[in-house]
Amino acid sequence: MKSEKEEAIEQIRNTQAELYARLRDLDRDIAALSVQRKESPDPDETIESSTVASEEPVRTQGALAAAKEAAVPPPLPKSAFEAQVLGDSGPQSKVPSGGLGEEEDRKVPFAAVNLKDEGTPAGPSTPPSQDSTQLLPSATPEEQPPPSRPDSADGLEIKLGTYWLVRIGVLMVLTGFVFLAKHFLTSDEVAAGLKVSSLYLLSGALLGAGSWIGKTRERMRNYGEVLSAGGFAAVYFTTFGAHKVPGLAIISSPLLAGILLLFWAGVMVYIADRKRSQTLASMGVLLAYYTLVIDEASLFSLFSALILSGVALVFLVRNRWTLVGSLSLAGTYLAFAYWRFSEHLMLVGTVDSSPSSFWPSYGFLICYWATFTAAAFLSEHLPEQKRSILAGLNNAAFLVLFGLGMGRHHPEQFWIFSLIAGVVFLAVSEVADRRLGRGTLLGTLYLAKGLGLLTLAFFLKLSGFSLSILIAAESCVLLVLASYRRSKVLEAGAYLSAGLAVLYTFISEFAGPGQLWFVEFTDGVPLIAVFAQLIFLGFGAWWLRNRAEAIAPEVVLEPRTLMFLGLGVLAFLLGAYDDIAEAWRPLVFVGFGSVAAALGTWRRFKLVELALVGQAFSVVAALIFFGQLAGPGVPSLAQSIPVLLAFLALIHWSVDGRGPLAGKEGRGFFEWPFALVLVISLLCVFVEHASFLGGISYYFPGLLALALLLYGYRMRIPSLAILSQGYHLFAAVEIDLRATGQEPWLLALVPLVLLLCNITVADFLFRSADPDSRSKKTLDGIATGLCLLRILALYFFADFVFTYLPEIWQAPIFSLAALILHTLAIRHKNIQRFTFGLILLGASAALVLSRDRATGQEPWLLALVPLVLLLCNIVVADLFLRSADPESRSQKTLDVVATVVCLLRILALYFFADFVFRHLPEIWQAPIFSLAALILHTLAIRHKNIQRFTFGLILLGASAALVLFRDAWDSNPTWQIYLTALVPLVVQQLTRRKGGLAAEHLIYHVALSTSSVGLIWLVLSLEIDAIGQGFYLTASWTLLGALVFAAGWFLRERIYRLMSLALITSALIRLLAVEVWTLGSIGRIITFILIGVVLLALGFVYTRYQDKLRRIF
Repeated sequence: MKSEKEEAIEQIRNTQAELYARLRDLDRDIAALSVQRKESPDPDETIESSTVASEEPVRTQGALAAAKEAAVPPPLPKSAFEAQVLGDSGPQSKVPSGGLGEEEDRKVPFAAVNLKDEGTPAGPSTPPSQDSTQLLPSATPEEQPPPSRPDSADGLEIKLGTYWLVRIGVLMVLTGFVFLAKHFLTSDEVAAGLKVSSLYLLSGALLGAGSWIGKTRERMRNYGEVLSAGGFAAVYFTTFGAHKVPGLAIISSPLLAGILLLFWAGVMVYIADRKRSQTLASMGVLLAYYTLVIDEASLFSLFSALILSGVALVFLVRNRWTLVGSLSLAGTYLAFAYWRFSEHLMLVGTVDSSPSSFWPSYGFLICYWATFTAAAFLSEHLPEQKRSILAGLNNAAFLVLFGLGMGRHHPEQFWIFSLIAGVVFLAVSEVADRRLGRGTLLGTLYLAKGLGLLTLAFFLKLSGFSLSILIAAESCVLLVLASYRRSKVLEAGAYLSAGLAVLYTFISEFAGPGQLWFVEFTDGVPLIAVFAQLIFLGFGAWWLRNRAEAIAPEVVLEPRTLMFLGLGVLAFLLGAYDDIAEAWRPLVFVGFGSVAAALGTWRRFKLVELALVGQAFSVVAALIFFGQLAGPGVPSLAQSIPVLLAFLALIHWSVDGRGPLAGKEGRGFFEWPFALVLVISLLCVFVEHASFLGGISYYFPGLLALALLLYGYRMRIPSLAILSQGYHLFAAVEIDLRATGQEPWLLALVPLVLLLCNITVADFLFRSADPDSRSKKTLDGIATGLCLLRILALYFFADFVFTYLPEIWQAPIFSLAALILHTLAIRHKNIQRFTFGLILLGASAALVLSRDRATGQEPWLLALVPLVLLLCNIVVADLFLRSADPESRSQKTLDVVATVVCLLRILALYFFADFVFRHLPEIWQAPIFSLAALILHTLAIRHKNIQRFTFGLILLGASAALVLFRDAWDSNPTWQIYLTALVPLVVQQLTRRKGGLAAEHLIYHVALSTSSVGLIWLVLSLEIDAIGQGFYLTASWTLLGALVFAAGWFLRERIYRLMSLALITSALIRLLAVEVWTLGSIGRIITFILIGVVLLALGFVYTRYQDKLRRIF
């Protein structure tokens, strides 16, 4: 609810908006009268009318000017409510020239306001000649406001340039200022008082400059506020350094230093509150944290952070500035972690982290938590969700940091901390319920954390394998209580307990006896314990499915039930694996899978998810069975046959249509994996136990494949019919491995003949089947198997030809086989035979082409002849296509010719690449590729040819790949590399200005621009990195970004501006991540100041010329 004062101010502002609209109407009247005066007749024609006409505008302008001056009210300050909703700078509209001069004031959005006569002050002024509710139609086009552009990506760029670049630039300059102070002002040559005075003068100059710039223009106000915020932070750091920094310490008393810091924090609060500037407050607080972090840590630093958190609390409660509170929350806890755990973070030097300093330091941490907890309760303007997020982040940071400290210094008392913290959180939850009402999100948050901490405290005192059973039982209890009390917190606790039970089992099984943090683990979990976990978690799943909240009928699988069953199955597999005899593990686990399938399918049990999750037992059984078959200990037939029968039963269960994934879409989820397990296992068992068959055992799998094909066809199990055909592959591979290449060719032909016989039988069954029967899907599966068998036959045919036939006969044999296949394909209208005939025909052509190629030792001019002749043929064919009459030739013929031209271009591309790589030096290969790409793009733009455009892109990509993977890594790069890198830019600009097939595609322009700038950046980086100076590398990135920005400015290309920002960002990241810790003092100072100056310059350009930048593409 708004207060009466805020409503009065809002009413006054509405009146002010109406007056501004009235003022704009008066300006339009002046413009209209000026136009009428210019269109008046010549004074020589009618002197009298001219005199009258000249006197009337003077009187009208005087009256309008007086009304205009009276209509302009003094500006009103924004209320706290409007500052929160609208921000510091709302929408603005510029007053036309001639109204208020050059000064731009803060105004309401431009709108047509219905003005009544009673809203104007009484006086002798003449009313406007036109109704003020309408806009003047005679206004010139220059006077009309430009249409508002929708929010797009350029809005993000302008916001980045006008908002963030300035802030980061100030941050970099301030950092360089700090390093400069540490480098030059810590010497003993200058008195400490003079040093501090100099720092105060520089800080005051930064403050004054920001205030002056913010007052010059309205659009520069944000820029000035950022500079002012930097000045505030500089004063704060100077005061801090006057007590702590060596060489600047002129204040010896910590009390006096704390009072000064508190005073300056109060000044920051006062100035920001007076100006209603959240930006000033945010940047001031943030940079103050930053200046504290980059100096050494101590209890005084912790006290300073507490002062800043109090300042943020005042801003959050009084001015409703959520951003300031969020930044303070992050800065306070990050600074504490930075100071207290520096030996782990490797960020600062020595810090007193001994146990004796634990309670003084962590006492401040408790104060931080209390401060931000109070902020969460006192911020009544925040919505409930945002208030809960603030409290949650505060609690999480406190618990993590305090827990790490307790774990390091007092691990044996950690459970006491957990217990006390849990009680405190429950008390805060009760306070939240009484203050805000029952069931609020904030109270629920504290309740959940309190219960979790109390549970953790209790479990930290327990040990032994029974802990996993207790946690699983607790999960069931919490789940039942949650269903009765309708509490999501208790339900979440049940899920967490179930996960902890499985986690404890996992660690006990694989980590063995020991202690992890504060929890003791035993050497494994007995079988009875994991079985109890399975029962408890299974009961929880059944309760969720049948006794908890009602589940919609269309929901087939309930996610929470799946999770509980999955945890139970996982716990049983982890704990029972070692307790079951190795030889019987497959049978036991596949038995559990079969029982789960039966219970899940049983409609009275009402737990369909069990049938799905229980198949994890079957998967584990299959993996173990495969391992046993592949290892030395092969299971006996008495153990193998029940496993195979169980998997066969699971296959029939999966196709039965009563499982959890019943239907045509879901049956394959289990059918195909189980069929694959059965087929592979059956083959392995046969090979291991059929050694009495001797050499013919490798021909027997073909008969087994035929039997499974007929069984799958009869039982409508297409997976068995298709997967069993893999037996042919096994038999053929075994026979091929036995062959030495010295056998008679007739004997070597036997495997191929046997395979073709199997293909003939399967093809006969396929063609003799009734297409109208219900086994249409089965027939499709058999057709797929036939295709795979033909691929295998093709491989063995090629192997036979290359092994046993002379080279002179290989190509004719391939052609003859292709002729036979094409004849059969035409007779039977079989697409597979036709396709394989094309493959054989292509193989014969490839053999001829590869054996007719030159050796590469001829002169380059002679090697260029085939390419030139091929290009001439392409030109002739292309002319034929463009000059052909579509009415005289069929469209199909033209399409065939176009396809042939495309194939010829592919061959020409191959010849061109072969010539370049064999006859040109490496340094010229990439430029030649890029030059050819430029030529093809030019021709494609002229003739609008998609093929030339495509091959041009291929050549351009080849040149970029050569530079990227080879030439750029040369120790001495040459100008040719930079020339190659600039060609994509030239192609992009050529397409932009001359048009073409991709002129309107943004991705095309982005790809070319990015590749050009990226290649230049890579080559430049590698060349400068060879010098061995990291400072030069970062500086080169920054300057290259500035040059790219200038190129984008002059070329009117937005993508180059974005890439310049990316380059400068990479330089900034490298500086902060690497060089700030490795560079010397001078290099660090210069780098920070250079990047800061460049960012400030770009920010100035974006702020000053943002309207012009919006008009640039």
